[in-house]
Amino acid sequence: MTDTYSQLKDELSVLYPDVTETELNEITNNLIQFFTIAAKAVYEAEKSNSPLTDIDDT
Repeated sequence: MTDTYSQLKDELSVLYPDVTETELNEITNNLIQFFTIAAKAVYEAEKSNSPLTDIDDT
């Protein structure tokens, strides 16, 4: 995970050169947390065979 964290942080530092080290750390942590939560939601939806939706179509 550390290698992935470093790679993501390095890529973000290239895309956003004026961002401080503290901000880069926060952005990197937020992205990893977001995609972890998203992956868990998809996994749970597939495991329970329920559609992944926030909209009530009734």
